Amino acid sequence: MPKTAENDRERRPAGPMNPAHRAERAAELSVHACLALLLLTPLVWSPDTYFPFAVGKAVYARSLIAVSFALWALLALARPRWRPPRTVFLAVLAAGLAVDGLSAWAGVSPQRSLWSTYTRMEGLVTTVHWVALFVVLAGTVRTRAGWTRLLKMNVAVGLAVALITMVRFHLPDLPLFGLPSEARYPRVSATTGNPTFLGGYLVAVALLAAGFLVRSFMRPVGGQAAWTACLPWALTAPAAVYALVLTGSLGALAGLGAGACAAAGLYAWLGPTPRARRTGRRALLALGGAGAALAVAIAVRASAPPVPGDDPGRAFETVMLERATSAERIGMTMNRRFRNWESGLKAFAERPLLGWGTGNYFVGSARHISEPDGPQLVRDHAHNMLVEEAASKGVFGLAAYLALWGWTFVLLIRAARAAGPRDQALLIVAAAALLGWFVQTQSLFYSATNWLQQILLLGFAAHWEARLRAGDGRTRRQPAAPVRALRHRAARTAVGALVLAAAAGSLASSRAVHAGAAALHRAEHEGEFLADMERSIDAFAPLANGPRVILINNVAANWPVLSRDHAAEADRLLAWMEAEAPAALAAEPESWVVHHALTRLYRAVAATEPGYAERAERHHARSLELAPNLDPLEPPLQSPRAR
Repeated sequence: MPKTAENDRERRPAGPMNPAHRAERAAELSVHACLALLLLTPLVWSPDTYFPFAVGKAVYARSLIAVSFALWALLALARPRWRPPRTVFLAVLAAGLAVDGLSAWAGVSPQRSLWSTYTRMEGLVTTVHWVALFVVLAGTVRTRAGWTRLLKMNVAVGLAVALITMVRFHLPDLPLFGLPSEARYPRVSATTGNPTFLGGYLVAVALLAAGFLVRSFMRPVGGQAAWTACLPWALTAPAAVYALVLTGSLGALAGLGAGACAAAGLYAWLGPTPRARRTGRRALLALGGAGAALAVAIAVRASAPPVPGDDPGRAFETVMLERATSAERIGMTMNRRFRNWESGLKAFAERPLLGWGTGNYFVGSARHISEPDGPQLVRDHAHNMLVEEAASKGVFGLAAYLALWGWTFVLLIRAARAAGPRDQALLIVAAAALLGWFVQTQSLFYSATNWLQQILLLGFAAHWEARLRAGDGRTRRQPAAPVRALRHRAARTAVGALVLAAAAGSLASSRAVHAGAAALHRAEHEGEFLADMERSIDAFAPLANGPRVILINNVAANWPVLSRDHAAEADRLLAWMEAEAPAALAAEPESWVVHHALTRLYRAVAATEPGYAERAERHHARSLELAPNLDPLEPPLQSPRAR
C-alpha cells in the first residue's frame, strides 16, 4: 500500500464558511471534545454513590457517548462523508449485538441482561453504548494524525493514573482527591476500585507507550531531535509497568508478558530492517528467560522448607513478586477458578444455543457449582470470558466473540506488513495490547476502563482496515445500500429524531442510575436508612433488585428486635417487603439470591408469626432447586457495608 504523508489531513473547503459549514465544524469539534473527555474515564469516580467506581465511570462514559453519538449522527445524516466506511469490524460488532439481544430475550432475566446491576453496570445497554462509540470513532477520526493524537492523549491519561497509583502505594495515608482507602493494600486500585481492572488498563498504557518510544527513533526528515521525542515515552512506559507491579494482579502480569512477547515476535518477523528483526529476536529471548526465571523461583520457593521464626506466608516485600512466586497462592486461586469454570461449562451444556442471557452467569453456574468453602466463593462472573460468553450467550455468542478477536489479529498483522516503519510500530503494539487484554480476560471480565481501551484500539484497527480496502492511503466513504433511503429528507429527519430521542433516553437513564446509587450510599452512610432505600428502589426500576435484596436482608436480620420493641413498624415493614417481593421475582424469577433473601425474611418472621412458615419453606425449596449447594441461611453474599 502506498505510504502517504504522516500528517495527512481531511481536505476542507477553501474560503469563508457559510452558516451550514460553521454548524458542521462546531458539531465536529464537539464530538472530538467528547472523545477527549472520554479518555479521562479511568480517572473518574463518584464519591456520592454506593458503588463509586462502577457507577461513576459508567454514568460518565454513557453520557459522553450518548452526546457524541447524537452529534455524529446529525453530521452523518447531513453529509455522507461522516458515515463510517464499510468494514468487517462493523459487521462483526453488529452480529455480536444481535446475538446479545436474542440471548437477553431468551434468557432467564431479560431485565438483568439489559441493565445489569449497580455493582457491575454492564448489560446489553452498556455494550450498545460502547459499540456506538466505535461507530463515532470510525466516522470522525479519519486520518493517521488524528489517531496518533488520540492514542497519545490516551497514554498521557495513563501516565496520570500510574502516578496516582504510585502515590497511593508510597503514601497510603495521604488524602488524594477524596479517594477511599485502599481496601486491598499493599495491592493498589487507585481510581478503578479493583487492582485487576487497573492492571488491565496499565498493560495497554505500557505497551502503547513502548510503541511510541520505538516510533520516536524513526523520526521523519525535519522532525524533533530523537531525545526530545522519546523522553515522554521513555518515562511513561516504565512508570506504567511499575504501577502495574503495584496492583499485584497476576492476570495483568500474564497479559503484559503475552503482549510483550507478541510485540517482540512480530518485530522478529515483520521488522522493517535486519537490525529491527534481530532486536525482536533478542527481546523474545530475554522475555523467555524472564519467564523461565519466574518458573524457577516458583519451584524453589515451593520446595524450600520453612525457616523457624519466619513468616511462611511472605517471602518478598514487593506484592507482585510475593504473589507471582507463591505456588500455594497460585494453586489456591486456580482451584477456585477451575470450580467456577467447571460449573460454567455445565451451565453452557444445559443451554447451548443462546445461553442463560447476558449478566445471568451466576444463575446458570449456581445450579452446578460444587459445595463451596463459603458463600463468598460464588461468583457473578466466570472470570474467563470464553466460559462466560458460552454460558451466557451460547454457541452463537461464543462464535461472535471469537470472530471479533480473530479478525482483529488478522487485520492488524496484515496492516503491520503493509505499513511503513512508524505506522508499523503502533500497529504492532496495538495488536500486543489487545492480545494482552485477551489473555487477562481469561481470568477477568470487563469494566468501563477496559472497555474504553478495547474500543479505542478496535477503532484504530478499523481505520487501517478501511485504508487497506481503499488501497491508496486514504479512507474512502462508500455508504452501504441500506442507507440509500437517507437521500430523502423525510427519512433523514425521522432518523435524526429517533437518534436524539435515544440520546435523551440514555442521559435520563444515567441520571436515574446515579440518583438510585446515591440514595443507596446515603442509606448506608448518612441518611435515613428506610427512606433512602425507598428512594433507591424508586429511582430506577430496572436496577431496583439490588437495594431490594439489601433491604430484605436487613429486615430479616433485625426482625427479632423489630417485632418485640416496634410492633407497628415491624408490621409496616413486613407489608412493604411483601409488596416488593413479587416485583423482585418478576424481574429475576430464577435468581437464587432473591429466593435466599426471602427465605431469610420469612424464616425470621415465622419465629413470631408461624403463618409465614409455609412461605419460608417454599422459597427455601426453590433456593435449593436453583442453587443446590448453597445454603440460603448463610450470611448474605452482599451484606451492606461501606464501599
